[in-house]
Amino acid sequence: MSGIIGNKTKKHVKIFLIILLLLLFMVFKLIWISISVILFLLLYNLLSHIIIALIKNKGLRKILKKSFQILFLLSIVVGIKLLVLGIYKIPSDSMKDALYTNDVIIVNKLKYGPRLPRSPFDIPLLNIIFYFNNNAKKRLNDYWWSYKRFSGITTIKQNDICVFNSTWRKEYILVKRCMALPGDTFRIREAEIYTNRMLAKESNSIKNNYEFTIKNKNALYKVMDSLTIKNFKLKKGRGEANLSKMDLEHLVKKNYIDSVEIQIDTFNIKKKLFAKLPDKKWTFDNMGPFVVPEKGMKIELSPETFSLYERAINSSENSKIKEINGVYYINNKKSTSYTFNQDYYFMMGDNRKSSEDSRRWGFVPESNIIGKVQCVLFSNYQDRFRWDRLFKSVN
Repeated sequence: MSGIIGNKTKKHVKIFLIILLLLLFMVFKLIWISISVILFLLLYNLLSHIIIALIKNKGLRKILKKSFQILFLLSIVVGIKLLVLGIYKIPSDSMKDALYTNDVIIVNKLKYGPRLPRSPFDIPLLNIIFYFNNNAKKRLNDYWWSYKRFSGITTIKQNDICVFNSTWRKEYILVKRCMALPGDTFRIREAEIYTNRMLAKESNSIKNNYEFTIKNKNALYKVMDSLTIKNFKLKKGRGEANLSKMDLEHLVKKNYIDSVEIQIDTFNIKKKLFAKLPDKKWTFDNMGPFVVPEKGMKIELSPETFSLYERAINSSENSKIKEINGVYYINNKKSTSYTFNQDYYFMMGDNRKSSEDSRRWGFVPESNIIGKVQCVLFSNYQDRFRWDRLFKSVN
């Protein structure tokens, strides 16, 4: 009797937890997860308790039941990887000091809503079959299906650290900070970010190159070492270093340095920026203003707009634009305007002088966004395990 009561209690607890979980998903506007869980449980019960129960051979029934349990377990793992979270490794120092080289990060896909796979190669385990098919491998880097995304908890906000596919090679994954949203008027002036004519509030981890007068050399050397600032050098009696805003404020506050000047990138016609506008003399520290494309935004085609948006249209809009003798063609048809099909973002690395970002390769489409960096899973920065970065949140 006690065993029967115990089993009933366990069953009721399971039902209660499932209902609680479904309600939680609904509260966070993730109704699609609730529906998926219900369908998943119904299918599991249908196969494991009804269809398999019809098989009379006990041995075969046991094998099939175990097989279905393993299959459903694998389905859960694949589902979590596809729709809930991802794990990635940081390859460079472009996001230093928010993220360091060799940090392993957890990416929250539920935050902005997970994308549905756009080719069988995007589906873990299933993709193994297609890797053995020569005809399928020829389409390895192609999108087989149109872009679709489930609803998320929130939308991308300025200063969010995002993970996304590059616009030139989908398997190349990047991590940058979002500095401008769809429809924003964006400008960089003397290394400061402006959106919609307002000075952006930036993270204290943003790093830049600074020149300064040294007031206390011995004390400065000691504190530089404790802050792990290794690129400090002297030039014409003044110090130079790549510093975060936090480091800079600390050094000034402690009276180690003064007369601080930020080093501004100078114009170089050979330097590659995402837009080719040599008459404007744009640099990484001075560019704009321009509008970040948003879905439905219409532009009149001109030499300037063609230069600004050509790369985005050709790489992310399923359209091809070109200019011949001052005439613009979209998909080989003469055009005087273009209307964007999706939203775009302007992404930048925190280590501004060591980052390849939107300043060089342009706007990132919504379809390329994977998710938001949730935390550092663990860190082996400078080949040493960093206990202080274990599950460290990232802002």
